[in-house]
Amino acid sequence: MEVWSSFRSNKVTQALVLLFVAYTLSTILHPLIDSAKTFRFSAIEKKLSFLIFPFLLANIRGYDKKQIQKIFCVYIVVIVSSTLIALSAGLYNTINSGSLHFYDSGNQVVYNNFMYHRLSSYVGVHAVYYAEYVLLAFIMWVSFCYNNFLNWSIKRRVLATHLGLYFIGIMFLLESAAILIILLAIIIMFTIYYLYKAKDRISIPMKLAVVVAGVFFVMILADRAVDKIGSKAEFFTYDLSQPGGGEWNGINLRLAKWNVAALAIKDNWLVGVGPGNTTPTLDGYYEKVGFSYALQQHYNPHNQFLQTFLALGVVGVLILIIVFFVSIRYSLNKKDSVMFLFIISYLLFSMSESTLAVNKGIVFFSVFLSFFSYLPYKSSDYFNASKYNS
Repeated sequence: MEVWSSFRSNKVTQALVLLFVAYTLSTILHPLIDSAKTFRFSAIEKKLSFLIFPFLLANIRGYDKKQIQKIFCVYIVVIVSSTLIALSAGLYNTINSGSLHFYDSGNQVVYNNFMYHRLSSYVGVHAVYYAEYVLLAFIMWVSFCYNNFLNWSIKRRVLATHLGLYFIGIMFLLESAAILIILLAIIIMFTIYYLYKAKDRISIPMKLAVVVAGVFFVMILADRAVDKIGSKAEFFTYDLSQPGGGEWNGINLRLAKWNVAALAIKDNWLVGVGPGNTTPTLDGYYEKVGFSYALQQHYNPHNQFLQTFLALGVVGVLILIIVFFVSIRYSLNKKDSVMFLFIISYLLFSMSESTLAVNKGIVFFSVFLSFFSYLPYKSSDYFNASKYNS
């Protein structure tokens, strides 16, 4: 009864469950409406997180501050531990093979043992999603430091700063242009916010140090992001007949996929094609326009809003927009900066990836969106030592 009461008072998790209902109905009804459409239980099974975690985590409201603080700490420790394991594996493979690089014969790509998919493969997670996990740990850590930094000893400040830099370094190595751009925006916003809020508490040399550090990281991350997405050909021009590699980069490949997805949506905008039919539908359109490279890879749209629009139609994409809108409004009303940055980062991430089409994105989003929305206080209250002790 307490779980149901918590759920009924939480518009964020209600919107998430509504999204699950939309996916379920679409999966069941499409084969009944059109015999050419296929019923795939896996399409519902993948979305079960939208239903399970809003109820499973409803009891979080009854946890005391110490218990919730431990949950935050456990997440940060898990991310630190997993990244150390990945780096250790990269070092072992480099020493064992005598080479810094690894040739993936399946994809015919040469990877650096310490970067991108090769680095994340050691812990079994896609590099781009792993970078998002690390980004959330970084956001948590920055909030913790912000609320306690001035009360710490110099030694502890140095250690805290090094851990923050470590997270940035890991995201740099994972080479996700989308996450690097999001991180860049967060650093800019936090630098401005910190200088404003702490203007009467920090010295001029400290202010200058924060500005210099902010500018330095912005330049480094911007350069890396541009290099990652534009190392081949032009940013925005493309030829659908081009094979893999060559003229494709992170931007023009997505533009091409978005263009084809838009054609499919135009023909199915009202009710979509059903969650289990998006891949064959897109493959048909890839073949129709001569986009053979995307057809070979069976690419999804690499945009969650286009993915949902194609799967569920106009009502489905409106529900997804409502999920983000309600969540952002809730975080702002609650003044929960950690929740707000989590949602904004995931929203921006969803512009370049079909984040809710795979379990590694669905579970992560469902868990933390439910978790943050059920917290009785804003996240920073659990990081603030003075409030915690009181």
